[in-house]
Amino acid sequence: MTLKIKNKPQTRKKILKTAGRLFSQRGYFGTSMEEVAKEVGVGKSALYYHFESKDALCKELMLESCEELKTKLKKAVKGNFTPFDVLFNIVKALLDFRLKHPEIGLLTSVGLSKDEKMPIVQFIVGLRMEMLKFIRELVGRLDFVCRKTRKFASVFAASILGFALNPLLPEDMKPKEMSENLTSLLFRRKAVS
Repeated sequence: MTLKIKNKPQTRKKILKTAGRLFSQRGYFGTSMEEVAKEVGVGKSALYYHFESKDALCKELMLESCEELKTKLKKAVKGNFTPFDVLFNIVKALLDFRLKHPEIGLLTSVGLSKDEKMPIVQFIVGLRMEMLKFIRELVGRLDFVCRKTRKFASVFAASILGFALNPLLPEDMKPKEMSENLTSLLFRRKAVS
């Protein structure tokens, strides 16, 4: 038995959240619309009322997640911080976000296969490139004393995006501790044990 659609915006949010969880657990290609509908407790017709296809569902989910992540990253670097503090804040924001939004791992897991010509794969690869550019711009604003450090920080930021969004990260990771350890590598500070 499926639930009737009483509150359309709430149902839409529940669909997005459920699809995000399923995509993160089973992958985009391993999740069907039927499974999403069943998990949400609605019929397939109700699901298709909200999203015309799995691609449309995934696109909206990823766009919303990336916009929210950008907002959190902008907040993380607002203020008068040292380059170390800014990188720490970026890493922590990425890791915190990853724990709350596991679907963001699709940015790193989709597009690494023979399915590169599929529109959804091209969309996600484009979104990944947009996020890399966004993070590089955030890091590029930092006032590093040494130009080589600026270049390294840009590479570090791109690498940390891939790391933080990795779908294989342990669920029990501690973002603050991991951020301290990763940024200490960049600045040769004492790492947290």
